[in-house]
Amino acid sequence: MFNLHEQLIKLQENEVEIQTDFSFDGIDSSISKRTINSLTDKLVVSGDCINDDSVFDTLMCFARDLASVDPKLVARGLDMLVTGFENEIKQAASAMATAGSDPTQHAEALDRYAFLFQWIVERGESTASQSHTAVAASQAKGRKRRANTTASGSSTGTSIAEVATGWKDKILDLYIVLQQLLQMPLGRIWNSVPERDTFIGVFTRLAHKAMEVPAYSKDADFQTALFTSLCLWMQNYNGLYGLATMITQNLQHYEHLSESMAALVQLAYDRYNGTQLADEVLRDIASKAFNSVHDKAGPKNTARFLVKFSQLAPKALLRQMGLLIKHLDSEAHILRSAMVDVIGHLTLYLASQEEQTEIIKNQIGEYFDIIEQRFQDAHYLVRAKVLQVCQFVCSGPAKFPKRRPRLIALISGRLEDKASNVRKHAIRALTLLLETHPFSLDGAELGIEQLEASLEKINNELAQMASAVPAKPTEVKEDKEGDDDNDDEEADANMANGEGAADADGPQDFANAGLSPEMAAKAMHLQFQQRYYRDALHFVYQLQEAQPLLLQLLGSTNKGEVMESMDFFVTAVRFRIDGAQEGIRRMSHLIWTPNTSSNASSAADGSAEEARGVRAKLLDSYMQLYLTPSERLSAAENTSRITRNLISLTFGATLAELTSLEELIRTLMEEGLISADVIAKLRSVYGYTKQRLPPAQRRGAIIILGMLAQANRSIVTDDIDLYLRIGLGKYGHDDLTVAKYTCMILQCLGSSKSKRPGAVAASLDSEENKRLPMDNPIFDGLQRILEEPRRDPEWFPAAEQALNTIYALGEKPDALGARIIRAQAGLVQGLLAQSKADIARQVDDFSMDVDGEDEASTPDADAEPPVRKLVDPWDLTRMVFIVGHIAIKEIVLLESIEAELKRRKSDDEPRRKKRNSPMTKTTKRGKGKGRGRTSAADMQVDEDEDEDDELNQIAGTTEDEVGDIISAIRERELLYGTKSLLALFGPLLVHVCKNLGKFNDRLLTVHATAALAKFMCISSTFCEENLPLLLLLLQRAKSPVIRANISIALGDITVCFNNLIGENVQYLYGPLHDADTKVKKTTLMVLTHLILNGMVKVKGQLGEMAKCLEDKDARVADMARLFFSELSTKDNAVYNNLPDIISSLSMGVGAVNEESFGRIMKFLFDFIKEKDRQTDNVVEKLCQRFRNTTDPRQCRDIAYCMALLPYKSERSLRRLLDGLPGYQDKLSEDAVYKYFVEIVSKARSQSAQKQDTKALVDEYEAKLKEARAKAIGEDNVEFETVAVSSSQSATQAAEPSDDEMEDEDL
Repeated sequence: MFNLHEQLIKLQENEVEIQTDFSFDGIDSSISKRTINSLTDKLVVSGDCINDDSVFDTLMCFARDLASVDPKLVARGLDMLVTGFENEIKQAASAMATAGSDPTQHAEALDRYAFLFQWIVERGESTASQSHTAVAASQAKGRKRRANTTASGSSTGTSIAEVATGWKDKILDLYIVLQQLLQMPLGRIWNSVPERDTFIGVFTRLAHKAMEVPAYSKDADFQTALFTSLCLWMQNYNGLYGLATMITQNLQHYEHLSESMAALVQLAYDRYNGTQLADEVLRDIASKAFNSVHDKAGPKNTARFLVKFSQLAPKALLRQMGLLIKHLDSEAHILRSAMVDVIGHLTLYLASQEEQTEIIKNQIGEYFDIIEQRFQDAHYLVRAKVLQVCQFVCSGPAKFPKRRPRLIALISGRLEDKASNVRKHAIRALTLLLETHPFSLDGAELGIEQLEASLEKINNELAQMASAVPAKPTEVKEDKEGDDDNDDEEADANMANGEGAADADGPQDFANAGLSPEMAAKAMHLQFQQRYYRDALHFVYQLQEAQPLLLQLLGSTNKGEVMESMDFFVTAVRFRIDGAQEGIRRMSHLIWTPNTSSNASSAADGSAEEARGVRAKLLDSYMQLYLTPSERLSAAENTSRITRNLISLTFGATLAELTSLEELIRTLMEEGLISADVIAKLRSVYGYTKQRLPPAQRRGAIIILGMLAQANRSIVTDDIDLYLRIGLGKYGHDDLTVAKYTCMILQCLGSSKSKRPGAVAASLDSEENKRLPMDNPIFDGLQRILEEPRRDPEWFPAAEQALNTIYALGEKPDALGARIIRAQAGLVQGLLAQSKADIARQVDDFSMDVDGEDEASTPDADAEPPVRKLVDPWDLTRMVFIVGHIAIKEIVLLESIEAELKRRKSDDEPRRKKRNSPMTKTTKRGKGKGRGRTSAADMQVDEDEDEDDELNQIAGTTEDEVGDIISAIRERELLYGTKSLLALFGPLLVHVCKNLGKFNDRLLTVHATAALAKFMCISSTFCEENLPLLLLLLQRAKSPVIRANISIALGDITVCFNNLIGENVQYLYGPLHDADTKVKKTTLMVLTHLILNGMVKVKGQLGEMAKCLEDKDARVADMARLFFSELSTKDNAVYNNLPDIISSLSMGVGAVNEESFGRIMKFLFDFIKEKDRQTDNVVEKLCQRFRNTTDPRQCRDIAYCMALLPYKSERSLRRLLDGLPGYQDKLSEDAVYKYFVEIVSKARSQSAQKQDTKALVDEYEAKLKEARAKAIGEDNVEFETVAVSSSQSATQAAEPSDDEMEDEDL
């Protein structure tokens, strides 16, 4: 008689007895195959053949030697057993259905099958796991690294299902068959309950074992069959507590089973009366504390289970929510996050119920209160989860209009969260709340003007109706007078909390006002509309309050935040939110963001979109807003619509925005996203002449055409006559802005590779840059623009672009420039009639007078030459501007000529060598003797040779000679040549700039100083002569425009003549302290460019740049931060200049206050904290500084800087200890001593795991206390502040930094 319980014990102890032994180990596979086939034939015929001892013994041998059996035969053997088991179940079912049959006869056969299943499955899984572990260990040994295995190999090791093909399918068949058996009354097969439970226990243990293997749990069909069997066991055979225990154990030990267990409990709850099972599991979870720091798997698995179960069976979880709610206060943040997620899903479930009882409404309100409280959670992941919950709760069918205002206020507050992940989800939540807003009466558009107009109309109608309502009795008013204040307070409180934004003004009661039913109904309807529009306006106002923060986040270093901000503004523009267009304009600057490839760190939330890059997202956003055709419009209407959209982008745009927009449009054009129809429509708008066209339309059209021409030059070449007729014709003269942008688009003719208007090509006659003859009609139109007499400030930018176009396209632009100068000088009455000597004599006669000095102080102030009174300031200003700009264009032209000469020499060098070779000369002599006349080819060769010889005579034979000749022309000819036209104007510019106070015209003084600066970029001699004048103007000029221009000019002079500025480099930094913000910003930009590009060597002036970090203007401070961030990447520049920066900020008249010093140093020290060697050296240098100072302020500053260092290495502590004699006398200062106490606390926290370092810290601490005692003259000093500082440091260490919290930062 076979006893299953006893045999299982023997199997566990490896003491199973086999009467007829047969070994599958070492025999031929054909013998094994015949043996299995023989057994299969018997079991297929009758399942009770297993009661035959010979058959059973052979099957036990098969189970014992399973590791030696061919994997193909393993699956066949299991299939054989499953088939026999199924036949035996059918026979048992037939016996139960047949009267007089004894079903107990099948008990032994079923027990034998169960025993074999237990043995084979366990042996198969353990064998596969052991083989996987052995292979992994051998590979790890070969690679000399540790194998990545775990103690429970079944959970991470290889399953037999991955080795033996078909194994998993047979196990699936086994549990499908088992479902049939579990639905039968097994009490009729087994007489005793223990025997029955032993049989069932075999399969529940196998089920538990199978769930441990990820290969099984990932198969949906397998999981369904397994879970159904377990649910039948629970339902029919008292398996409730066993199944509950299995689930809780799986949750504790196996991460991959968290969501599977939720599916199991949900299946039991929905289909097998498993309410008690769900309650038991949830009560067990509620009873756990999860307070252990080392238990990370338990909270994580439980959290995943709760979240999944709340999605699958919210009703079941709701029953135990009163017990589970305590996990909101759990120390494990992941469990708090899960509970927030659970509450979100329960809120959605409750809101979806058809019958919204008062209990359900109160419960929803309580859950919203909890969500709002969790906005202040200490951990950033919980705060991020709260924002995610707000997203999916508000995107459901229920809109929760009363709760939305408060949620928006809280979400807007998280835009300033220190964690970038939280900020990103806050932006996404605002976007989703906007997309799902409930205000859809007026086509879902939320323009404030439209909403206010609708509200005003409704208010007027209600006011008219209220005027017809008879007044209430005075007694009633008197009764309620005492409650008015309370009502107002309640209304104010509701408004402050964001609830009932429209309830501040209580609705007028028309129901009992004596109106007719129709009028009362209309009044009620108007009151609902009034509340609707008030709520809509409040919603829009809330979004507008958040927009400034969102504009800042567009410039974030975190790619996720930037892309979410872009989504918000695109959505806001779609709903017509006022102010959203500013975000779209600001977005255009993101076109300069470099593309980054996707990496492993982008596998987090939103990785697919973030991997595409900010630039691609920007292009998609503009395509979506402005270039996507509407399905409701025809092709022609879509073309007109897209054209209007493009033109509208230019309205009110700044120069920076137009520059970024140009790059964006150029990119779209290069990618073929702008059609030819749109380009044709833009030309049509630009060239429209039938009726009066708004100036902004024509301007916008030519601006966009110029942007498109950067990518496709044919936009210009295909219709040049249009630009000449409009931009350089009547319409250009009427609107100089149109003329300016027409000049800019014509510059694209100069080079197909031009990236922006005004850029002059490097070569003169290359294939890509064919210059035009000077009789081309283009130059006539440009000259007319320059000679335009109208007094319009827009003439200056138009004239600048006209000159740029002349020098970009003309064969001899200098000749035309000379004619233009002469023509303009002729308008200046009598000015050029004076000789150069007369002008020089006037310069000497007039005293130095710089912008604003009292003219009356000069005795001969009234005795000015008559010519100065006759000169028109406007004409003089125009002439000065033209002369200055032509001067700078002459430099560019000379550089182009130099580059072209060098290119020609490089191209002709091989041909010249070949021509000068002996063989070539012999051939030419032979040809000359053989013919009497010269062929055309020979004449052409001779002409080329003559041209080359002429070129060599003019420019020399080497590139160095070419450069020397061009430099000589710049240095001696342009401003000092006897035939130079520009030489006549140098003294004039000097005279005007020396007497800015007398030339009191603002435009003249501004353009004269700019022209003088341009002249100084030509010749070093002229620059050296007039540099003192320019520096004096920088200090004394009252106009901030002049000071800003001079700051830019000094940067240009630095590039041209670095040696001249080297002696006066301090003047470059002077405007950083200018009273005008624009001057400071301009100077900072110039210095940033010069320093980062290595044009200026920093010699102790970085302290002046560092002071800008504390500037009141946020733009200046941000620019300074960007400068130091970039500087930190260049050869330890911040580290090398740190001593000078400290001295500049702490000493002298330019020292900043201690608070500012602390903030600046904290920012700068972040750039050297990560480098231990630099930290060690800084410690040593700062210790030496103590020896050279006795000033208490400097001592405090030095000690503060030392406290900023991390002290990670033993060397830093050793140098700190060795330097103690240098600063021990300074410890009498309480602030200094406090900083050193913080150093001890920081070093102790860093050295907690190192005994040697810990001993060094203890030694330093003792000596520090001793030195402090001597410094203050006491014998014993308590180290009283260490504990306080230690706790503060521990608190700071516990709070994760932004970098540690997020791996998504760029």
